[in-house]
Amino acid sequence: MATLYVLIGIPGSGKSTWARNNAARLKAVVVSSDELRVEFANSARSPLQGDAIFAEVERRARAELLSNHTVILDATHFLRKYRAYALRLAREGGAYRIAVWFDMPLDVCLQRNAQRTNQTFGDETVPDEAVRRMHAQFQPPDKYEFDEIVRVTR
Repeated sequence: MATLYVLIGIPGSGKSTWARNNAARLKAVVVSSDELRVEFANSARSPLQGDAIFAEVERRARAELLSNHTVILDATHFLRKYRAYALRLAREGGAYRIAVWFDMPLDVCLQRNAQRTNQTFGDETVPDEAVRRMHAQFQPPDKYEFDEIVRVTR
């Protein structure tokens, strides 16, 4: 059975670092919205087309799950409506659903965000106002969405 890891957290919480550090151990394919933005920027497509980016995230994740591969979805998924597609994919592919919740204090996320190099998507500074807004609106994962919830702190 394939497993779908849905990373959930605001910018600067450590999602992409966790994905890079755990993909080999979990034998998982990482599907990252930021990496797709880089691909779009290097092609004729705009990296700011959120709907097109997430259509491609969904397409790639679906193909991997249907091939019985474990997938790590690397995006903020900070609202339930933003992770509904992932849960639908898991159901379609019969995958086990694990939320990896990055429960980091706002000040830690703001500090990490400020240290980014701005060289590529995923390593660019997000405006503090946006990080604060996401933190204020954040909806933690719950047992009705996922088979398992892993909470990462610090």
